[in-house]
Amino acid sequence: MKEEKERILKMLEDGKINAEAAAKLLDAVEKPQNHERNAKAGKTLKIRVYEKDSPRPKVNLNIPIGWSKFLMPFVESKIQSKLKEKGVNLDMDKIKEEMDRAHIGKIVDIDDGGDKVEIYIE
Repeated sequence: MKEEKERILKMLEDGKINAEAAAKLLDAVEKPQNHERNAKAGKTLKIRVYEKDSPRPKVNLNIPIGWSKFLMPFVESKIQSKLKEKGVNLDMDKIKEEMDRAHIGKIVDIDDGGDKVEIYIE
């Protein structure tokens, strides 16, 4: 984003645009960043682990998306070790990318015929 701002200021300096146009362009460049921050507001990362067809989850974890980066290192090792026991190799970096995007929907849905793991954003 810094590069875009510098280009806009350079166009203003070179006389290619006026101050009003520069202000509008700068506002437009900053809006996506504010939108990304707002996109995470009120969203929750949900982790559910069910054992042997149980309707109630053994693990029922809800993490506000804003806290997820802070809390994920504590949760990550436990999730990965449990899944490795089941023969599932999960790329936690991909999950972290989805948390950064904060798109609503399922990130992981694993069902091995008895146990089930769901990770999603609501």
